[in-house]
Amino acid sequence: MSGINPGLFDPELSGGALESGGNLEIIKDLITPVADIPEYFQDTNFVTGDSPVTLDLNVALGRNATKGTIINDGTGNFTVSFSNNGTDFGDEITLKNNDILNFDKISVDSLRITWVADSSYRVLVI
Repeated sequence: MSGINPGLFDPELSGGALESGGNLEIIKDLITPVADIPEYFQDTNFVTGDSPVTLDLNVALGRNATKGTIINDGTGNFTVSFSNNGTDFGDEITLKNNDILNFDKISVDSLRITWVADSSYRVLVI
């Protein structure tokens, strides 16, 4: 945050502006919150024949996901890998029974879930 002194911000000021001497002016009236509809995926009986499954978050949301949660509800394990372009996937992360994996502030086009043992999963993204 080069050039910005967080101590200068006073949210009580009209319009949310910085006090004099600051380099940035924030005007609350110009900030419009984005209303997004989350997308939900699940498989309550994830078995070897279903694997791997690729969840195309970009198609579901109309853009890459930036925040999400992956939950292993089953007794077995599975792995998850992330792609920011739908083609190239990163390292696999193993999720065991009752594991929850949260991601935030990254760009995810697709998730690949790979069977290790019979399980179930839930995925919520926005």
